[in-house]
Amino acid sequence: MRCPLLLIALLFFSPAESHGTLRFAVYEPGFPPFIYIEEKQHKITGIVPKLLTSFTQQQSLSIEYVMDNRKGGEQRLYDGNVDAMLISPEWAKHPDQLLFTQAILPYDDYLFQRDTQEAPENTSVTGKSVCTREYYVYPVLEKAFETKTMLRLDASSQQAQLRMLEKSRCDFAYINELVAYWLVERHFPGLRITPVSDYKASTSLKIALHPRWHTHLPALNAFIQAQRESGELDKIVAQFVISKQK
Repeated sequence: MRCPLLLIALLFFSPAESHGTLRFAVYEPGFPPFIYIEEKQHKITGIVPKLLTSFTQQQSLSIEYVMDNRKGGEQRLYDGNVDAMLISPEWAKHPDQLLFTQAILPYDDYLFQRDTQEAPENTSVTGKSVCTREYYVYPVLEKAFETKTMLRLDASSQQAQLRMLEKSRCDFAYINELVAYWLVERHFPGLRITPVSDYKASTSLKIALHPRWHTHLPALNAFIQAQRESGELDKIVAQFVISKQK
């Protein structure tokens, strides 16, 4: 179910002229545990909203979350119809048109397979199918997809990727490690997954800003750094992150 306030923001907002409100694009159904809709209260939550709430209060700003799909949210950011979005430079279509914060949290992307008796290091990926997220760019996998070494099967969300993996509709799901374990813990209690070392990608969580917010970037970077050095960021992360299956 979508939050009515978020629908209003999606349907009626226009390009921002004032820097009093930070319009932040959230691609449905979210990117847990980093940013997502809490099902019971229908509100945006996660690691990034926790950080942004403190930052916007510090800067006397308000924040408005705008729902869209992954591709649409990124295009809105280029067009200036939103001010910010959770995306790292390597995942952006035109990173040169955006500003990026310093790294908030490092993470790894893996090919995940269903946990079997077969050792992951002996698993061949050649000729296998991979569940991927619709509209996502995967730099480490592009050559394999282009040469048909692996078959790409798009899904509408990370949860849909894991559902397809669970039902053996694909051999692997390529997904952020923290996202994968978070989703399995909450939505797939019978699914056991294990990462494969091939095609691992390491990156960091960053916020992309429209260039008109360049005057706020130093303050946001300083805030992220202060949260990290004080240990507050670790406390926020600990509320949401599940690093592995029990």
